[in-house]
Amino acid sequence: MRSEPRRWVVMCALLVSGLAAAEPLVGPAVGNAEALVAEGTRLYNKKRYADASGLFLKATRANPTLLPAYLGLARSRLGAKEIPGACTAYRAYVRSAPDIQDRTKAQRELELCERQLKAARKKQKGAAPADLTARHVELKAGFFAALEDKKLVGPDSAAEMLTTLVSEGYLGTDLGEMGAKLSAASRGATEELHRRALAGETLPPEQLRESRKLFDLAANTGEASPNASSQAPFLEGLAVFQEGDFAKAQGLFAQAATAAPGRTEYRVWRAASLQRAGDLNGALAVMEADLPDDARTDVLRAAVAQKKSSKDGARELERILFQRYPTAAR
Repeated sequence: MRSEPRRWVVMCALLVSGLAAAEPLVGPAVGNAEALVAEGTRLYNKKRYADASGLFLKATRANPTLLPAYLGLARSRLGAKEIPGACTAYRAYVRSAPDIQDRTKAQRELELCERQLKAARKKQKGAAPADLTARHVELKAGFFAALEDKKLVGPDSAAEMLTTLVSEGYLGTDLGEMGAKLSAASRGATEELHRRALAGETLPPEQLRESRKLFDLAANTGEASPNASSQAPFLEGLAVFQEGDFAKAQGLFAQAATAAPGRTEYRVWRAASLQRAGDLNGALAVMEADLPDDARTDVLRAAVAQKKSSKDGARELERILFQRYPTAAR
């Protein structure tokens, strides 16, 4: 099932590669759909059909269930002499619109558009753009299969299938459902990864770094993770910590701690990074500010004292052993 969509994805990879990183795919992050339709309508009335077409197309991505966007797109494309694209937009509208007066009128306009398209193809002797309907059905099947397998990013992933559909101009209200499902799955995956990391599980750096793509994917297909501002730098910090870049790690942990002041774990990891980088005083300052009574803070105090002199170290160790944690009376 997925081999054919994958072949087409590879063929257009150079064209698509910047899309997901540069722009949101589907959902509110694309823009305000109603505002886009209003501006598109204004431009259409001024006969600026190409400009109106771009705004209506964006509106179909921002809210794939907003049907007026499809009709505005169809009419704008028709005005701009983009006959194949106009027919595609008309079909999307007629397929989903309720049986109302606008739909009846749109059906007639679609029939006219189809006749114009047929004439254009006959005149161009088959040079007109091919019908991608069957291929888009394959891509959608591949999307849901990848989603079920929890393959959200990377080759043959749900993100790749959805990106290809959008880049090729697929239109349909089902894009909203696809985006919402992918966004929810991405948020769930990052929450699980964060939970495992906090539980002390050692995760490979490449898996930790994949979380950044998942955070971006959630925002670009629907709803951003409410904890992305803290969880993303924390997980990336763990990756660079494992790779030995403790200076960068402590900066990322500091960013996470600033975004989520209630998460003391982020501060502990920052202190660990500072300690591994040789900054014992900095590590102790972090721990004393947030966890002054923690046993790990005492260990750092002893280490800092020992660095000053063996006498100071012995005195601090004595304080910890016999004053901080007094022996129970027998």
